[in-house]
Amino acid sequence: MFAKSKWNKSIVLLIVAVFWIGYIAVSIVQFYLNAKNLTETEIRERQRSMQYVQESVIPFLVTENISLLKDRLEKSRELFLVDFYIVQRNGQVVAWYNNKDNLKGIDYDYQVFNQILTTDNVAFRTVKLMDYKFTVGVFQNKNKIIWNTALGMKSLIIRDILVVTLFVALIVYLFLKDILDLSRILASRDRSALSKVKSISREGQTLINATRSFDDTKRYLEHENRSYSESLTPAILHEMKSGRPSPYSFQSTMIRVDLNGYTQIFLDKKDEYVTEIMNIYFVRSREIIERYQGLIYQYVGDEIVFHIKENAVDSQALALAVLRSIFEVADEIEQSLAANADHHFKVKGSFVLGKIRFVNQDTGFSLSGLPLIESARLLSQVDDKSASSVTFYAEASSSVEKLCTIDQTKETLLKGFAKPSVLCRAKTFTSIEEVLRKKDLHLLTYFRGDKDLISIYAFLAKELKDGKDSEFFETYKILASYKLKQTSSEQAQAYSELLIQTTELNQRGVVSDKVMASMISIASHVVPPAMVETALIESLEKCLDHKDARVNANAIIVLGDLAQDIAFLRRFMYSKNNRVSADAILVTGKRNFDSELARKLDEFLDSKNPLFKASGAWVLRQLAEHYKTTDLVFYNTNPDLKRLEQKALAAG
Repeated sequence: MFAKSKWNKSIVLLIVAVFWIGYIAVSIVQFYLNAKNLTETEIRERQRSMQYVQESVIPFLVTENISLLKDRLEKSRELFLVDFYIVQRNGQVVAWYNNKDNLKGIDYDYQVFNQILTTDNVAFRTVKLMDYKFTVGVFQNKNKIIWNTALGMKSLIIRDILVVTLFVALIVYLFLKDILDLSRILASRDRSALSKVKSISREGQTLINATRSFDDTKRYLEHENRSYSESLTPAILHEMKSGRPSPYSFQSTMIRVDLNGYTQIFLDKKDEYVTEIMNIYFVRSREIIERYQGLIYQYVGDEIVFHIKENAVDSQALALAVLRSIFEVADEIEQSLAANADHHFKVKGSFVLGKIRFVNQDTGFSLSGLPLIESARLLSQVDDKSASSVTFYAEASSSVEKLCTIDQTKETLLKGFAKPSVLCRAKTFTSIEEVLRKKDLHLLTYFRGDKDLISIYAFLAKELKDGKDSEFFETYKILASYKLKQTSSEQAQAYSELLIQTTELNQRGVVSDKVMASMISIASHVVPPAMVETALIESLEKCLDHKDARVNANAIIVLGDLAQDIAFLRRFMYSKNNRVSADAILVTGKRNFDSELARKLDEFLDSKNPLFKASGAWVLRQLAEHYKTTDLVFYNTNPDLKRLEQKALAAG
């Protein structure tokens, strides 16, 4: 997953860098070789010049005109014909010059005359006339001469390197511009610019065409995936996505709900009428089923077959609760019928707990198991169709006794079964008002309809006004487990009003900051983005200036889920509180991960504060998981995201 090296750079930079390093290396070697040859020539010329100067001033030494001798030698030194000289008479120094006034460096008893003597650093020649020894010399350190030559040509060399580098960069950019454009587009979330990319090379155009084909294929596969997902029922799709190889079994409650008198309605009414009314019923029922974690397996005519897996919450109690909510939907539809509709809209339901098997059959995947048969048998036992009712085995009574009144119990032999069964039937159900009045708050998980939620909000408003936090937090735990995809405007408005009231109570000190923060976090659970109104956004925005960091952080998270434009949240990235800053980075990063966010995360990971380091690593994990599921191409091609993820892993 993290095979990308930290050394990976832009192809333009790599090519220019390789060329530049190679060019500099070759140029240095060539310069050194040329300079070495020139230096050797220069050394020979200087030795000849040194000898010429010495011989030209010997007449002044013969006439013992030391001052004129010294004057000529000084002029020769200024012209760089000699670098040092010394005139000695019977061992005494008469005239001399040496670099940095260093007499000891040249005051020797010279014994070799009329020959040029050399070392690695100097060349000198001594002549003897009468009582005089006259020595002149030059410096000839080859490396120093080469270095001075290079310094003298510094501006020329730099200008040459810059010109060549820019020329190469221009050529590379022109021919690799299409690759650069592709990299930029793939590393962003906007792929619409792919159609505008052009190339002047055949190879570049091939890459562009291949990338466009890949993007088109990706969109096609996404469309196909949506199409196939929509053609498969949620129950089958859920098991397929689990990744478990079939066949396998699981404990679940199988539920059936059927419209009473559907056949007569279908025969008496026009197709358009039946289709419209049934579509309303199916849409609202599906939304209710999903609220209770139900998975629809089949639509068979007017019948809905679905199941609820057994988990932490009693699936049989959830089954009764979802049927009760569907009955309420049916009642609302019946009340909306025209006066001359000449039919009722009553439904009946049944549920059975047992083992369900997920199997791969001839035409695809399906569910099988005894609960499918039993639930159908139970539904067939309903004779009274004047009221909505639910039928279940007597063994389920302990699970549902607080949620309904058992109106009928009977023993019967179901078709195909060897032993009789005791069946229970319920037509009346415990109301949300009764649960709230008795404060049986643990039962609220079985009340998830819009009207139920509105009643719960009214209850919370009263409890919070009285300063009763414990009831709020018990209810909050239940509400925080919901995730509504659809709802009524009345329910969304009721929550918005509760949030406003809670804010006012918090400002007056009646409600704690902890309650305030928790109330904010509920918003994204009970209000779908499509149902968000301006009043709710404004209320949440006011919470951004709250003195408590938890309130700020929760408001940022919820606004990230519900607000269309969240650019205003960027300023909170610079908060001194690590939680507030991290949440702001996370919600804005999920919309678009850019260089500003990357720099801020770098600061988090480089921080000496362990809280900021931990927050930075947490944000990166969340962003990585988000883009892995929503845009894998962006995840794999965005350099900042990959670099920071590796940095966080390296930091532990």
